[in-house]
Amino acid sequence: MTRDEAIDLLVGRDLARLFQDEREVLLLDWWSIDAGDPEYEGLPDVLKMMIAGTDEPDDPKNAIYDPLLKIALKHSYAGVANSYLKNQIILLGLNCAIEGDVEVLVACPCCRYRSLRVSDAYEICRVCFWEDDGTTEFDRLSGPNNMSLRDAQQNFQNIGAVTEDALRYVLSDGRDRYISEK
Repeated sequence: MTRDEAIDLLVGRDLARLFQDEREVLLLDWWSIDAGDPEYEGLPDVLKMMIAGTDEPDDPKNAIYDPLLKIALKHSYAGVANSYLKNQIILLGLNCAIEGDVEVLVACPCCRYRSLRVSDAYEICRVCFWEDDGTTEFDRLSGPNNMSLRDAQQNFQNIGAVTEDALRYVLSDGRDRYISEK
């Protein structure tokens, strides 16, 4: 099975499992999609008009939004290891190899998992919850993280996130999803 086929199956599963508040958050995150995004053209015209004409979706439960939610969910699988996809496909009752190149992501300075689309862009790592502000010096205070990189790495080793509060935001399976640079 190709990587894209596996991701499409998992996106269908994930879409069916979304709660209303999760649908709303994803829709709001993706509501600014426009013609500059290659995936925009695949959206139904009525949905494009809704996106262009309103500040936010009116009823997240409405199936009209499913194509946009599928785009958002598909993006959550960018850079995910093929071994992770295979294990998820097995949970669907299929046992087959996953073929295809994994999108190359950037390693998080804290946990060293390849989970970031770009470096130094204030993106938050889904494995450890470090906000990548470009800090690379171990003992320099990172403003957005309110700690040094060394402290964050120690916390990640001890508790699985940069802080105890951040534990609720990290992916529980993040270490399985992404490839480690260690």
